[in-house]
Amino acid sequence: MSSEKGAPEKGPKTEWRSIYTASFLSFCAAVQFSIFFTSMWPYLETIDQDATEEFFGYIVATFSVAQSISSPLFGYWSNRIKQVRLPMVIGIVAMFFGNLIYLSCELLPTHRRYALLVGRFLTGIGAANVSLLRAYTSTACNPKDRPRAMSFVTGGIATGTMIGPALQLFFTPISYPGLVLFPNFSISMYTACAYSACVMNVVSLICVHYVFVEKYAGLHEAAVKKSEDANEAPQKVKLPQFDRLAAFLCNFTKFSQQFIFTNIEIIGSPYAMTVFAFTNQQTIQIGSIAQSGVGVCALIIFVAFITFKLNKYVKYRPLMLAALSLLLVFLLLTFPWPFPSDQITTYSNVVNMTEEVVGCNVDKLDWCVSTPRVNPWLYYTAFILCIGISYPMTDISLNTLYGRILGPRRQGTMQGLLQLSSGMARILGPVSISLLYVSYGPRVIWILESIIMIITVGAWIVCYKRMVELRIPTPEKQGSEDSSSDTVRSEDK
Repeated sequence: MSSEKGAPEKGPKTEWRSIYTASFLSFCAAVQFSIFFTSMWPYLETIDQDATEEFFGYIVATFSVAQSISSPLFGYWSNRIKQVRLPMVIGIVAMFFGNLIYLSCELLPTHRRYALLVGRFLTGIGAANVSLLRAYTSTACNPKDRPRAMSFVTGGIATGTMIGPALQLFFTPISYPGLVLFPNFSISMYTACAYSACVMNVVSLICVHYVFVEKYAGLHEAAVKKSEDANEAPQKVKLPQFDRLAAFLCNFTKFSQQFIFTNIEIIGSPYAMTVFAFTNQQTIQIGSIAQSGVGVCALIIFVAFITFKLNKYVKYRPLMLAALSLLLVFLLLTFPWPFPSDQITTYSNVVNMTEEVVGCNVDKLDWCVSTPRVNPWLYYTAFILCIGISYPMTDISLNTLYGRILGPRRQGTMQGLLQLSSGMARILGPVSISLLYVSYGPRVIWILESIIMIITVGAWIVCYKRMVELRIPTPEKQGSEDSSSDTVRSEDK
């Protein structure tokens, strides 16, 4: 049977209410990372004059360090206790306190950047819920429903990631310092996102306690299949080992996708302020509008998958290759080619500046004069279309294929490792890209990301026939099949 057509319609029914709840919780967890994209750097510059682009990279990376550590641990813990509810509650509480610290940074007289770092670390611990929810969904549904169920949760994660920065657009009219509640504590265009994240955390806790019902319809329970003859003893069926190379490629692909996306987002604000000469407020507004466009594209794709049940017709391996290629197209379109030769607006250090200076500071960045200026219309159009289409397509394909490759086993640890791959990209990306950005500018960054994408696409072409669903042998064939052989795998037509 073709792996694209899924498993036969047997087994317990999918608890769809839990799938819907998991998709909402996934959205709330994903927003915790992305809602701060466009405002965090201006916020950091405003509250701490000693902050640098490099330290900003550390702040972004610390979120992912926490998530990378906690995701496999939470996954292993959930496998041991055979539930995801308790780890999720711990994660949501950690996110709440992390956001509380974020919005309270100005209460400190000095070293506010370190408080911001601690707050993001706590929020990163709670973001491990993303891998828990992905693992739960993959095993909570009947195998025939897995593509559609994964579309819900993957859609929640990707939509939260994409829509998060767009929510910031609604907060920009508040300006800064905004509504001052008491000295050094206010609701501003920088902190409103943290307040909204706290509200999401509270709502998530309510949903976990009162709405979420933890049921598993897709587990290979006890690995036992009964004989048709009631007088015969049940026959045990050993669950085959999954293809480790295929699973590794899924993890590497997640790393590549997140490396590209995170780096685009992390340097997005400094890049817009330096290359496009945007003001702080323009950077937040235009960045939020672009993210809104990306979110709309992603939402359309997910709604189409869910509403029209495209999982019945789509082949996920070709879809994955198309999505990865689209990321490469974005990098090529927005590369700072020497033509046309528009120059970046520059300025030098000025004493007693009375108004905001825009452009590239030649005293801090040596590449200001030698780097061509990319057309902002081209950049943001390519960003909306290429990222808005490729990101959800990659998520849907990757999560569906990964769940099929692993098979009907508890996936908490392996889904935690997938999230670890994403987290490693968020750790290595911000730190390395921030250093490259300051020293060499965007050109070297784009070259590095293009090389990574070419390697990823090439690996998928080479391993194409292995990226298929795990086939469970029947009791009669158990003795004649090697559980680690490729013969236990099925392929697309």
